[in-house]
Amino acid sequence: MRLRTQSPAELSSQLGYFDAEGKPSVRGIANVLRAPLSRWGLSPKRSVLKHVRAEFRASGVDEVSDIPRVLGRLVDIGECEEVYVGHEVYLAPTTPRWLSVDEGVSAYLGVSRPPDGLSLVESNHHDIVRRLRVVTDEEAAMLELAGVREVSLSEWLMPPGYLRHASRRMRRPARSDTITLERFWDLLDEALTEEGLTLSADAEVRFLAGRPGDFFGRHNSSQTEGRWTNDPGEGLWCAYRRGYGETHWHPCIIAVTGEGQRALDLYDDDEWRWAVLARGRRVGAEEVVRAEGSRVQLTFPAPAQLRAAMDILGSPTGAWSWEVSPNAPDLWRLLR
Repeated sequence: MRLRTQSPAELSSQLGYFDAEGKPSVRGIANVLRAPLSRWGLSPKRSVLKHVRAEFRASGVDEVSDIPRVLGRLVDIGECEEVYVGHEVYLAPTTPRWLSVDEGVSAYLGVSRPPDGLSLVESNHHDIVRRLRVVTDEEAAMLELAGVREVSLSEWLMPPGYLRHASRRMRRPARSDTITLERFWDLLDEALTEEGLTLSADAEVRFLAGRPGDFFGRHNSSQTEGRWTNDPGEGLWCAYRRGYGETHWHPCIIAVTGEGQRALDLYDDDEWRWAVLARGRRVGAEEVVRAEGSRVQLTFPAPAQLRAAMDILGSPTGAWSWEVSPNAPDLWRLLR
């Protein structure tokens, strides 16, 4: 046996910890996160993060700020989930699954290693999803024998992410056969009527009132830009209102009438993003998804579940765009 000394930089490069630009690779971080989860099973989140940070620093990688964000993406795509044990957050690996995204190419969703005998498809450093070539019945049988269940995209989407927010509003479990995306907007409207608070005349508010598909812009820019405005006219709008300090903005919906403005604060940005989609469905001005060849681009910020679904279907090429096979399932048609 021959032993060779490697520098931390050589080791980190060999393990795929860096992308082509020399920055920590999102894919490399995801793979390092999967290792302890696969070995340990149910584990304290803080212990997993501490272990992964130590792994990177031992390999000469000091920039580890992206690790919690990448872990969040693994939770979103369903490889693991966050659960509370007492007052502490734990990570629980989920049952591995596979989902066909192209002819012969499938997404493997699980923290464990794929079964031996199946080949991985090379992907870019921003793609956290492991992809397998599954062409024959024999290869599908190998996955089944290893306990890896096949699911469709429509199965993976159940329950739709807005139901979690609807359940909070209703104070009881919400079902997808009774609470549609349009009905979710109605729930928010009803909550505004019952719980909304009148805004003072000097409240600083940014309304999303521009045409879907146009440049989106930022709600917290120094001046209004894109689809944001200070004066939308009468109606029920998705908005942000300034809170305490220069950087604090509350996601909300606001009813504007001749008598003033009433606001309902939303739980978080994810509920707000579902509200944008729900309002578009209800008023008949839906948000725009552009598909040109193999590139899919959103013109709006997607809720976490839909962003994760796009990560499964294709490789990210930008903040709101993905490279997707023309044969991939149509996520946005499933929402109709």
